[in-house]
Amino acid sequence: SIAERELGATARWTDIFQANRAQLADPDELAVGMRLMVPQPKEPAAKATPKADDQRRPTEASPAEHQRPTSPSEPTFPSRQPGRSPSSQPDENSPPAATDTAPVDIPAASLVGVGGLLAAGVIAGLAWRRRIQLQTRPPGRRVVHPPPPTRTVEVALGRRQRPLSLRTLDRAMRAIAAHCKDSDIPPPPLQLAFIGGNEIELRLREACANSPVGFTVRGRSWFLAQDDVEYLKSVPGLSEAARPWPALVTLGRDKHDRLVLGDLESFGLLELQPDSGFPTTDLLAAMAIELSFSPWADEMILTLVGGSERLPEALGKHNVYRTDDCDALIDRLEQRAAVQREHRRYPVLSQHRIDPDFADPWAPEIVLVEQPLTAAQSTRLRALIDAEPKVPLAAVVVGPVPGAEWSLRGDGSSTERRVVLQPAGLSLSPQWLEPPELSAVVDLIETTGSGDTAPAPWWSDIGVQPDPPPDNVTYLDSRSTTWGIANTAERALIMEAAMDQDRTVHHPTLQLLGPIELLGATGTEPARAAKQCLEYCAWLLENPGSTAQAMVAALAVAEGTRRSNMSRLRSWLGASPDGEAYLPDAYTGRIALHPAVSSDWQRLQILTSTGVNRASDDSLQAALELVRGAPLADAAPGQWHWAEELRTDMISCVRDIGVELADRALLAGDLERARWAAARALHAAPGDELLLAARIRTEHTAGNAAETERLTLQLAAQARTLGVDLDPDTVSLLQRVMEGQVRARLA
Repeated sequence: SIAERELGATARWTDIFQANRAQLADPDELAVGMRLMVPQPKEPAAKATPKADDQRRPTEASPAEHQRPTSPSEPTFPSRQPGRSPSSQPDENSPPAATDTAPVDIPAASLVGVGGLLAAGVIAGLAWRRRIQLQTRPPGRRVVHPPPPTRTVEVALGRRQRPLSLRTLDRAMRAIAAHCKDSDIPPPPLQLAFIGGNEIELRLREACANSPVGFTVRGRSWFLAQDDVEYLKSVPGLSEAARPWPALVTLGRDKHDRLVLGDLESFGLLELQPDSGFPTTDLLAAMAIELSFSPWADEMILTLVGGSERLPEALGKHNVYRTDDCDALIDRLEQRAAVQREHRRYPVLSQHRIDPDFADPWAPEIVLVEQPLTAAQSTRLRALIDAEPKVPLAAVVVGPVPGAEWSLRGDGSSTERRVVLQPAGLSLSPQWLEPPELSAVVDLIETTGSGDTAPAPWWSDIGVQPDPPPDNVTYLDSRSTTWGIANTAERALIMEAAMDQDRTVHHPTLQLLGPIELLGATGTEPARAAKQCLEYCAWLLENPGSTAQAMVAALAVAEGTRRSNMSRLRSWLGASPDGEAYLPDAYTGRIALHPAVSSDWQRLQILTSTGVNRASDDSLQAALELVRGAPLADAAPGQWHWAEELRTDMISCVRDIGVELADRALLAGDLERARWAAARALHAAPGDELLLAARIRTEHTAGNAAETERLTLQLAAQARTLGVDLDPDTVSLLQRVMEGQVRARLA
């Protein structure tokens, strides 16, 4: 309706959407009072052209427009799919994004300058680091969680990520490397990559017709359509292939909303010179984060000159360094270059990289220079990079560098944040991370890489024998680190609502320990956004008595979306037998579910309320029987990022229950229960070292040599994959079961 009124055609809603991408992720979600920038009308228009003074004025979404349903004559906006916004798959028939807009102030947690590949790389990296934390966590300890302010940043990253695009690009690069190695030809020289919703374009420095299966050659570009990605699997040697261009990094978005990546190694030297209102350090920060978390990050060396020391320390990676001594760095690079020129084997640098026998010493080194360079340093660095024959070295420098061929410069012709990539002549909306965003991301990296742990609230430090849980102890308050005491009536309601053996329930019960389900609701499941309603229900269970504003911030949704989904959830939950709504209206401003609404996680907490190491065997077995798979097993990408603390706590608690019950069963000689306990807990914590060790002890005691050997090899291989050392007790166990004794050790 706004497009019809302001631009003369309802079909031009896409123009308004593109012009407001900085504040609008979904055209279906217009909050009351939102100020939209309206692009210039096209001539001729169906209605009178607005006055010249009004052509760029903001228009405010009114409550009536926000709430009024779409009429049949108006276009139906596409609803957001989980983990993906409409911007990730632009309509090829839609016009280019409008550029005549004014800047919009965005909260730090929205990460509007972050591209989908950076977000996907960070989310995947955080998940990997958490997996290592969980793998090395001692029983009865809890991994350290990030501070609350950073959780909204992780949610925002999850919303913006494009994991499919990142995996497709990674597979495309490895397919090219495998094809070139198999054909004994050098990889073609790449300059730019364009990542659209349905197609990837690799723009080469010069035309090359010899492409792998699945690619289409047009001019000096190779195109890979989404429908042709499956053909790449037929390329021989795909899984073992290295990436020929590990220096690829996002520069920004073009006018067609495609992510534009540059091969820094091909550029050689890239200078950053945006305008004064756009700090260059924001661009450099985004590059540093993306290069550190890309799937090909281990195939390069990243050196940061100047800036904060926090990122390298938080990463704790062997190939990410920082220095303030630029002269010493250039001395080292000159020495490395001299040795490489002496031992150069192939005419093309990337050809060394796809040869596994020569790849290691030819990893490119990317230098990100934040501090100003002297004239002498600039001359030395440019001479080092430009000298022939070329070496695997690239630099991105803040400020002017005389003679630099490639540059990102501020686009003074635009009213919004834009840069021009020269000599390509591309106008881009750049990728950036502002200081508060960078600090929050580094906080996440630092916390997920920490080996520190805290006492687990599901474990008791009191050294006594297991006892049945007392009647007045209830589940853990998720906002606390100690077990809470609640009245018996509330505990009875939760126990009553829990699932019986025949999966019948008396009140709504949310299943979280496996695929997410809602049992016992008395209303009708909504036809739309049912999964989102389950997420809202879980959040309310873990955050009782919160406000609407807190819910919007935690879930990173628009207020209109929150209201709609809360209404759906209220109808779905229905009412109790005495007529009370399971989701009452929040007349006090505080939202809380009916006390009888519960989850299997709360049921598990009640069963182990005295501490896992003090609970009875029957309580531990009953708790494990609630496990139906990995916690939040079918949560969609882009959702549930607020629940990472909840998910890791569920995994940790179930693992400790499995280890405790298996150990007790082994001491009692009950091999069947020991086998069952460890196997059941492994559904929630796949590959856990202590659970696999319990399985190994069980099978060894049972005389099952074949299964003992299989599990032993699986555990050793997994440690190599994760890059962690096995616990000394585990090493001794493996030696005993495989070699008959522990190897001698001198004190």
